[in-house]
Amino acid sequence: MTGTDDFPEFERWGLRFEPWVRTVAVDDRRTLLDPRSGSVFETLARRFGQCVTKEELLRTAWPGQIVQENSLAKAISKLRQAIAGSDIEIVASYGLGYVMRTVEGAVPREPEPEPRAALGEPVPAPRERPVGKAVALGLTILLLAGAGAATIDRSRAPAEVRKGPLLTHDAPGSVATILWVDDHPSNNSQQVADFRKNQIAVHLAETTEDALKLLAMNHYDLVISDLGRGEDRLAGLKMTEALRARGDKVPVLIYTIRAKDAEGQAAQRRMVAEAGATGLVVTPQEVRTDVLRRLSATSS
Repeated sequence: MTGTDDFPEFERWGLRFEPWVRTVAVDDRRTLLDPRSGSVFETLARRFGQCVTKEELLRTAWPGQIVQENSLAKAISKLRQAIAGSDIEIVASYGLGYVMRTVEGAVPREPEPEPRAALGEPVPAPRERPVGKAVALGLTILLLAGAGAATIDRSRAPAEVRKGPLLTHDAPGSVATILWVDDHPSNNSQQVADFRKNQIAVHLAETTEDALKLLAMNHYDLVISDLGRGEDRLAGLKMTEALRARGDKVPVLIYTIRAKDAEGQAAQRRMVAEAGATGLVVTPQEVRTDVLRRLSATSS
């Protein structure tokens, strides 16, 4: 099986893999792979149908490091979850390594034909967001907010939000799209699930590099970022500065731990404002309240 950088032949089996942004898509579900899992997936994809030894996969994903096979097993488990629902599977060749292959008995899927205009007729324009977005979002706000969040402070003017076509590949019913940047996404899993369940799409990125790539490709109504990632304690502020430097006005919320004293808290707010971020949130409830307030303002 031969492939290009985007592995278009995978689409015949219900899967799309974009190695340059490390994303795997099955139907309307899109998964951003971490760097290790992404390397393992790409290696298996380029050797489709062949056994790739554990040693080779470990060398590729963890170059120059000594790691346990358990790390590889965890990466494989993540990949199997990401491709679930497609006709591609990753199976173990016991004692040797892993093989990526098509599911036995699977039938290649024919691509949907492009809509064609009759001779002399204009080509139909691409579909836009449903005109009922404001109504749908209003219902979502009621579902999420509940009694505790009913008294949202609307005294502050909402930040300017970019206007443009929906370029993401989320479910048609999505009323807004958020990018959440955090090198430990599991910390926010409950909130992300809550938003998604109520038709607010959430894309995940673990690094500034991945976030900037996604922001260049897609339209987001809001970005949530942690303050520090890895050894860089100011990664979120630097990412925001990079966005503002290239003219991107997407609202950015910095999500971090509140400083211990009043002086530290004032410094936090000052640095967030100087970087061009829209606001600072320090608790899960503040995240939800601020997100709902801003998304509600954009729908009005």
